[in-house]
Amino acid sequence: MKDYLKSLNKPNRLIHEKSPYLLEHAYNPVDWYPWGEEAFDKARTEDKPIFLSIGYSACHWCHQFRRESLEDEDTARILNENFISIKVDREERPDVDEIYMKAVTSMIGSGGWPLNIFLTPKLEPFYGGTYFPPTPRYGMPSFSSILNGIVNAWKTERDEIAQSASQMTGLLNESFRSVPLDKLGGFDRGIFDSCFSELASTFDQEYGGFGGPPKFPTPSNLFFLLRYHDDTREKSPLLMFRRTLDNMASGGIFDQIAGGFHRYSTDREWLTPHFEKMLYDNALLSLVYTEAFLVTKESRYRLVVEQTLGWVLCEMAAKEGGFFSAVDADSSEGEGSYYLWDPQEILNALSSQEERGRSEGLGRTVEIISKFYGVTSEGNFEDGKTILTRSDQRIARLCEEYSLTREELDSMVRDASETMLSHREKRSKPLTDDKILVGWNGLMISALSKAYQAFGNKEFLDAATKSTDFILNNLVLKDESGEVHVFHRFREGDVKGAGLLEDYSYFANALVDLYETTFDSSYLKLAVELIEAMTSEFYDEEDGGFCLSPKDSKDLIARPKVGFDGAIPSANSVAAFVLLRVSEMTGRIEFRERADGVFRAFSENLDRQPLAFTFMLAALYFELSEPREIVLSGVSINSDEFKSLLSTLHSIYLPNSVTIFADEKVKALSPLAEGRVATSGQSPKVYVCKGRVCNLPSSNNAELMQALAD
Repeated sequence: MKDYLKSLNKPNRLIHEKSPYLLEHAYNPVDWYPWGEEAFDKARTEDKPIFLSIGYSACHWCHQFRRESLEDEDTARILNENFISIKVDREERPDVDEIYMKAVTSMIGSGGWPLNIFLTPKLEPFYGGTYFPPTPRYGMPSFSSILNGIVNAWKTERDEIAQSASQMTGLLNESFRSVPLDKLGGFDRGIFDSCFSELASTFDQEYGGFGGPPKFPTPSNLFFLLRYHDDTREKSPLLMFRRTLDNMASGGIFDQIAGGFHRYSTDREWLTPHFEKMLYDNALLSLVYTEAFLVTKESRYRLVVEQTLGWVLCEMAAKEGGFFSAVDADSSEGEGSYYLWDPQEILNALSSQEERGRSEGLGRTVEIISKFYGVTSEGNFEDGKTILTRSDQRIARLCEEYSLTREELDSMVRDASETMLSHREKRSKPLTDDKILVGWNGLMISALSKAYQAFGNKEFLDAATKSTDFILNNLVLKDESGEVHVFHRFREGDVKGAGLLEDYSYFANALVDLYETTFDSSYLKLAVELIEAMTSEFYDEEDGGFCLSPKDSKDLIARPKVGFDGAIPSANSVAAFVLLRVSEMTGRIEFRERADGVFRAFSENLDRQPLAFTFMLAALYFELSEPREIVLSGVSINSDEFKSLLSTLHSIYLPNSVTIFADEKVKALSPLAEGRVATSGQSPKVYVCKGRVCNLPSSNNAELMQALAD
């Protein structure tokens, strides 16, 4: 269809964009504009309403809406004659998306993508929704009838539209204001109990996760649960945590043969996903499963991390460095088709390596692999196809039925999965959105750094440093005054957009993780500079907390400030966390005060809805727990003695701690290094401190374990 449209239509203005999502619409008959002054001026000059459509490249319903309505000549004619049409990639402009998503949610009680909203030439919203069908269905009117209704209202009810839009804009600005409660005494630990009680009340006891379908992994909830368990030593948070992780890893939301998680499950069993894969999900879930391994020492969690990061390095890593954003749910053969199997395809895959039918035991192998992954002739999806899953009960039955040891079965599955993956590679692949976003790359750098600490896989560390170098060389600029500026997006040599709060906070946190992995003080120094720039550009001095957009943003009707932790931790939550970490490392009290400003800014919502702020509560845990300050002292961090001590340190779950290596360079940044820089011939030592008060230094693993226990 795209090639056919190209043969009929001239490209619209989106042909000059770099976003894969915008380019997907470059041959629509709709006269699209990108978000910007050209479109705004046109709307003002011609006195036309704006049709704003927001989506992203991996969005199934966005593709559906494009095919049904935006590629339709009659629909395009209505839009072109009566509207100025603007298309936005929400991943390039999450601040624009945040404003108008809140408007639509206020109007209709829910939101989603594609987000379709109508604005006055002043960019003020007056009507909107999400997916609109081409003909009346799902209880919704057709898109063309909505357009015609807007056209008529614009002609006959202009004053009412202007008044409504102005009121909505006022409500939006008010909703983004934070009104701190009087929290001079600070928060007490009861807020953690309240949050856990709410989590427990929504927990799915059978399959794990929270609430009903659609069911999202919600890593922020999982980070909180593990910290609550670590604090209280209660068993139930850990049971909830593990049941969720085990069921996700065995379900269809996890790609069983290549690794990596899909975005969410459409059912409570984690069986049927929406098949897109997002970089941020796989970064955050890799972190979650790494922490699970540190707490439980169970190899199943390590395997999930290695499979997920292995998929990322294979499919999502740019050659020059950096990680791509997403993989689409759809391919040319339909949504999810790339991931589906039936018994005949398993036979074809496993027999493709040898002459068909000659391999001794081929039929038995196909039986075992089909049963292992739950593949049947009836299927568990559409048209007799199966989404691959695995289960411990199925594995136990297979071992008994076929007289196999667990090791023999694992070996057979491993070999078969590699062959199936090679076979799958020949199918029509979903498209990859290959833009590189600083914030999401920061999440992946953190995941790779923590996985290297836990498992020692050098490939993870190399990828983390390569991505960091790429961002520093292409997306970070230091001006003549020495202030650091971050850009938002890179694609095909093109850099676009001033960095947003998520870019500064996620990347600064990643630099701290990378420092604690390599002890290269340049990473810590840059993290400090990023925090200073983040404070200058985004901090709300009046009410506390950080706004999402820089202070000089001129193309927004409101300046959003958001603390809610959804599918991804909010940029404010991560900002508070990294501020506290770096304050602990550097002794800079003003960083802690800024973090307290975040907690105060969202204090009313934290009190009323702690469940909506689970990562912010994880950051608050860091502040209230008196973090451990771990100082490594020695001539060389690369000595065998130090490697042994680090291995011990990295084998323990320490959620509320910071670690520095005392050398001359970090001494200029951290008072923790004062008096602890080693001299020639000194043996390695580890100081474990709280509030700058330290135990006697440990020089071997037994002493270190005891100091950490104390």
